[in-house]
Amino acid sequence: MKKKLYTLAFLSSFAVATNAQNVGVNTDGSDPDGDAILHIKNDGASGKDSSVVRIENEQNGANDVTGLELFNSGTGTTAKWDVYIPASGSTDLRFKNNGTDRITIQNDGDVGIGTTAPTVTLDVDGDAIFNESGAAKDFRIESDDSTHMFYLDGTNNEIGIGTSTPASGLEVNTSIGLKVTTITSATTLDNTHNVVLCNTGTYTVTLPAAASNTGKVYYIKNIDVDGDDITIDGNGSTIDGSTTFLLDPYKHAVRIVSDGSNWHVIQESGTLTNDNSFTQVNCDGTGFTWSDVTNGTTGETWMDRNLGATQVATSSTDADSYGDLYQWGRLKDGHQCRTSSTTSTNSADNVPGHGDFITEGSSPYDWRDVQNTNLWQGARGINNPCPGGYRLPTEAELNAERTSWGSNNAAGAFGSVLKLPMAGYRYRGDGSLFNVGIDGLYWSSTVSGTSGRVLYFVSSNASMFTYFRANGYSVRCLKD
Repeated sequence: MKKKLYTLAFLSSFAVATNAQNVGVNTDGSDPDGDAILHIKNDGASGKDSSVVRIENEQNGANDVTGLELFNSGTGTTAKWDVYIPASGSTDLRFKNNGTDRITIQNDGDVGIGTTAPTVTLDVDGDAIFNESGAAKDFRIESDDSTHMFYLDGTNNEIGIGTSTPASGLEVNTSIGLKVTTITSATTLDNTHNVVLCNTGTYTVTLPAAASNTGKVYYIKNIDVDGDDITIDGNGSTIDGSTTFLLDPYKHAVRIVSDGSNWHVIQESGTLTNDNSFTQVNCDGTGFTWSDVTNGTTGETWMDRNLGATQVATSSTDADSYGDLYQWGRLKDGHQCRTSSTTSTNSADNVPGHGDFITEGSSPYDWRDVQNTNLWQGARGINNPCPGGYRLPTEAELNAERTSWGSNNAAGAFGSVLKLPMAGYRYRGDGSLFNVGIDGLYWSSTVSGTSGRVLYFVSSNASMFTYFRANGYSVRCLKD
């Protein structure tokens, strides 16, 4: 009896029509759509404005779910979808494919894709692609006070932050924050570093491999008030052509970038002497003057005399043409004078702060501790003793001059357009003068290990040699 009452109640509200295997449930008595197996229709005049279909489950066991299964059995289990409310008191609505939850909608409105526990309005656990077809479509994200906090102009292929009209690949119309890391010991940089402040030296900062970091930029600064050296190591690649770069002194800073092969300094500030230390006064108080001479074979233009010389050489042993004797990498600070005082105390900085010749009896036989291979590199190189527009020659440039001489010895050196005299040298061990009028030794800017490369000639021969940086040799400046 109860079953019949339910049937009568159902039929009194809806008309059920059948056509072959099509079933229609409606409020107006119309036939079901011929393409649908089940057609449910709430006619506009029915007055029924609640749910058209309601699936209700009063059970709440571990395996009791309320839902709907859609399954194309002809395709296989990958075409099986469930739309359901999980059991055990859950209020989520989920979409499951082949046994795996794909989309979750919580009753607070948060939507999860790839996660069943979204914590924000849209929580995606997985990859995302926008506009994969490559159409000219814009993309915009608003903030509480900006309609274009992030804006992608799909037509012009430009991105704006804080602007709706970017005029570059990336235009930022707001402040930019960079991560700042202060270090006090040896560190290898990685993706967690951007601005690196180096305190409490000395130590080495190692860059990541240039090959796997194309376009990466670091800002590195020495903030050690004592001026201790910070060495930047290229990690197998070069930094502006050298294996290391020295941050010295205090406040010396560089911006450095990888091109995929090596590292390059694109901005530098705070160097103590990044131009030259030339003054036009000789050690005897006379003024230093010179003229330019050009070698027709090499095409290079040089000073016509040694730094500190009072005249062009009239012979290989013309004392007035000898000039000064520099320790490799030092500026013109008085040490180059042949009679300057000596000290056995090494310098920790590029600029010792005095004019004494620094003696050295221990390896690596350099006046500076720690060594700096970046001195004397170019017309604007650190400690360049030559006038503006001039610099120390490289080994290759000095050697090219040597090979252009009429004879490979002291006579050829004097007979050349440079008229190089045999000015002797100052010995690193005690500052004594040696072989004046016998040897000609001229520094290049090129380093070799812990030493420097030198043009050497005597009466019988000439060649390029490697000698210790603490020795004092002649300097002939090349026009840049």
